[in-house]
Amino acid sequence: MHDIRAIRDNPQAFDEGLARRSLPPRAESLIALDDRRRAAILELQRAQERRNAASKEIGAAMARKDAAAANALKDEVAQLKAALPDLETEEKAAAAALDAELAAIPNLPASDVPDGKDENDNVEVRRFGAPPKFPDGFKPKEHFEIG
Repeated sequence: MHDIRAIRDNPQAFDEGLARRSLPPRAESLIALDDRRRAAILELQRAQERRNAASKEIGAAMARKDAAAANALKDEVAQLKAALPDLETEEKAAAAALDAELAAIPNLPASDVPDGKDENDNVEVRRFGAPPKFPDGFKPKEHFEIG
């Protein structure tokens, strides 16, 4: 799976790598999905931060014997606690959407790999050893037939 940080750092190189595999550019849409995920994380963290701060303020209000402020803060904490599961679900959905998109993209070719549409355009760089010679009538099994 591709690293979204690398795509963010150099979207043009990512799109050029996809073009070498005859695929359309996708960096912009991936960055938009990552922005959505980041916004969901930020919103969730801000809600958790406010809930924690309000919880501390409840203790301070109770120490001051300010029941009205404590009750108002308790209501705010209850609302935040009710909203947190939805925010967590939104964050998980955004992360899952980004992960699914990243996982569906094939690896980018290395810089020394020649361009081509399929395996027929591959170039043999070197060969190690000679191919084995089998006696007439013997046909070796494929690896999936053995195991």
